[in-house]
Amino acid sequence: MVINSLHIIRFDPGEAIAMIPGGCSKPVIIIEHLEDGLSPWILLEYRHLSGFYGSNCVVFTNIPEKYHRILGRYGIPVKESIIEIINNGVIKPGEAIILDPVSPRELTYDILSRTKYIVVGGILGDHPPKKRTWELISSRLKSIESYNIGDGQYSIDGAVYYIYYMYLNKGMEGYKYVDGVSIRDGDRIIHLPFRYPLVEGKPFISSDLIYYILNRRIPDHVWKEIKG
Repeated sequence: MVINSLHIIRFDPGEAIAMIPGGCSKPVIIIEHLEDGLSPWILLEYRHLSGFYGSNCVVFTNIPEKYHRILGRYGIPVKESIIEIINNGVIKPGEAIILDPVSPRELTYDILSRTKYIVVGGILGDHPPKKRTWELISSRLKSIESYNIGDGQYSIDGAVYYIYYMYLNKGMEGYKYVDGVSIRDGDRIIHLPFRYPLVEGKPFISSDLIYYILNRRIPDHVWKEIKG
C-alpha cells in the first residue's frame, strides 16, 4: 500500500525525527518494537497486520536504521522509541492509549473512537505472560491510559485485528476467538498457546507464518518482496 502523506516533526535532543502518518481515517497503530533484531516470526506478524490494517496507518517505533528499508514496505519505521516520542511532545498524552494485558480497564468502542494512536507492544508472547508490556512501556508512560482487550494473550497481529474489528463494527458484537491453535504436520503437532480471532470460523493467523513454523524458512514470495 502507498503512504498518503507524512507529517515530519523534529525535536531535541539531537536531530531525532518522528514520522506520524497523515491520510489515515482509522486510529494509527504504533508498534513499539521490543525484540532483539527482526526475527522472521515477528516480521511475518508485522507484514500480516499491515496487510489488513493498512500500511498508511501503521508506525513501527524503536527500529534500528538497518531495518528501515524492510519495514518501510509495511508501515512507517521510526528509530525513536514511543517513550521518546511522547516525552518530547510529538504525541500528546490525551491522543494515545496503550494495549496492556495487565490493565484493569477493558477497551470499549467509545474509548477507541476518541483515540488517535494505539500503542501495541512488538513483543513475541511468552507463556505464561511475563508482563513485559507493563515493564517496558506502560510503567514508563504513566501519563498514557492503558486498556486490556480481554483476559487472553493475543499475538501482535491478533491484537491489531481486535482493534480493526472493533473499529469496523463499532463494538465487539459477533466477535469470536479461540484459545490455542495446533498446527499438524504429519505426526508432528505444534501448539501455539495464544488467543486468536476467528474469521469465517477459522483462526486468524498468517499462512506465511504457518509455512515458516513448519519449514523454518520464510516463503519465497516474501523473500522476493522484501529484497525487491
